[in-house]
Amino acid sequence: MQKVLQQLVELQKLDTRLDELIEKLGDLPETVKTLEIQIKNEKEQNEIRKTSIDENATMSRSSSAKIEDLNEKISKYKEQLFLVTTNREYDALTAEIEFNETAIKEAEDQVLQAEEENERLIKAHEDSVKNIDDMEKKLEEAKGSLAATQKETEEEKAALEGKREELVKQIPRNYYSVYRRVRKARNGLAVVPLLRDACSGCHNRVIPQKRVDIYKKNQVINCDFCGRFLYAAEQEEE
Repeated sequence: MQKVLQQLVELQKLDTRLDELIEKLGDLPETVKTLEIQIKNEKEQNEIRKTSIDENATMSRSSSAKIEDLNEKISKYKEQLFLVTTNREYDALTAEIEFNETAIKEAEDQVLQAEEENERLIKAHEDSVKNIDDMEKKLEEAKGSLAATQKETEEEKAALEGKREELVKQIPRNYYSVYRRVRKARNGLAVVPLLRDACSGCHNRVIPQKRVDIYKKNQVINCDFCGRFLYAAEQEEE
């Protein structure tokens, strides 16, 4: 049992150091990931804007051509007014002129709406391009910082991970399972020393019999309150 406890103590040391190396990276990995997603989303939105701009421009050209065609028709109808001989013909031509004038007004509204929409979209596109440029610069800086920090720690991290892998193979599965569960639940700390008759993890006092067993080192003891593995402080020195 003493060997198992020593292995758990060593495993905790390795994991604590690995946590420190990960923490050294800070929020750089998340920053890189977030910027990449934001840039991707912004570029997708710009593609949608460009499509809308093209569609509005096409509609504006079509409406402008329609207006020109309608104006030509109105001019012809007005010329024909001087040639009609009956009120019925006059009323029919007048109705056609009014109908086409209404159609022109609708087409003009469409042109105006398309131009206003494109003005907004073009401004949004220009702002977005600038924003993307700024984000890409920040992304490059974050990637550079991340790569530099990873390079500083990669050798030690690889060595620690190698030791950890070998150590885990030696620890009985049931103890390792408890270790993982407690470590996850207790903010990364699953093995702690007994200090002043109390668990140094949760600071609750350990009952006398368990303290005796901890100092005898003939059993693997867990804290009754937090579930952490407990060991005698001097064992760490050993």
